[in-house]
Amino acid sequence: MGKKDIATKQYMRDPQHFADFFNGYFYNGQEVIDWTTLEEIDASMISIVPTVSGRRGKSVQKYRDIIKRSIIMHNSQSYYAILGIENQSDIHYAMPVRNMLYDALTYTQQVEEISAVNKAEGNLAGGEYLSGFSRTDKLNPIYTATLYWGSAPWDGPVALSDMLRDVSPTDQQFLNDYNINLFSIIDRDIFPEYKTELGLLFSLLNSRNSDEKMLSIVQKNEAFQHISRETAELMRDYASLKLPHKSKEGGYNMCKAVQEIERKSEARGVEKTRVETIKILMKNLNLTAEQAMETLEIPKNEFDKYLSLI
Repeated sequence: MGKKDIATKQYMRDPQHFADFFNGYFYNGQEVIDWTTLEEIDASMISIVPTVSGRRGKSVQKYRDIIKRSIIMHNSQSYYAILGIENQSDIHYAMPVRNMLYDALTYTQQVEEISAVNKAEGNLAGGEYLSGFSRTDKLNPIYTATLYWGSAPWDGPVALSDMLRDVSPTDQQFLNDYNINLFSIIDRDIFPEYKTELGLLFSLLNSRNSDEKMLSIVQKNEAFQHISRETAELMRDYASLKLPHKSKEGGYNMCKAVQEIERKSEARGVEKTRVETIKILMKNLNLTAEQAMETLEIPKNEFDKYLSLI
């Protein structure tokens, strides 16, 4: 796992960021999930992978990115649920199968835990003993979201049905589909209301492919002048920014970071124009590159740079 992926995982594992993400994505900003109630769950799981030869399958340990147990509050009612985030820096073209396996293994773990308790307490009889699961036992629902951080639009499948060959209308009704609950930062037009800096982070990364758009976003919101270190570092990593010096108050002014990008963009524009002009002078006036640069009064200490660009 790369340094950027580790930083992303640590950032979203933070209980306040984790709860804020789901409250924004699932509940339009309503505080249905209280971050103080979140409980970390072991992200490791054991998968039995069958072999092609038909021999006994082998065990493979898999790790979910982030998974937590939460209390979901709806009006005066509440229930336990398991929430998971799978971070993706790159497009995964088998994501529905991957997430489906993770959720299935997490449900299997619940069944095994309940079964162990039931058998230890001798609560089962008849058919219940075979499964270890009684008619009154219930599982906590699992909700997994795929959070895509990449700069290219997501063109992968968003459901299991997107990965399947053509299915006849007759058979379609019997097909169990599986959705990955994709939250693609680069593809969204509107972001939910957030209580943490997630909104600032997502909006900046959404505009990272356009220096002009990114500058406009940070200039319109004063909050970008006081960004925490953790958020600023993700902005740096995913938007290729150079962080300014930390302010006296302890935060980072990302307006300065984006303005530096704009200055570099303008400099690249000037270089491109000069290179084209040098080529025209060389062709039309039969000048050498050095003669063309002297005509344009380009400083001699910049000759090597332009020679490498011609």
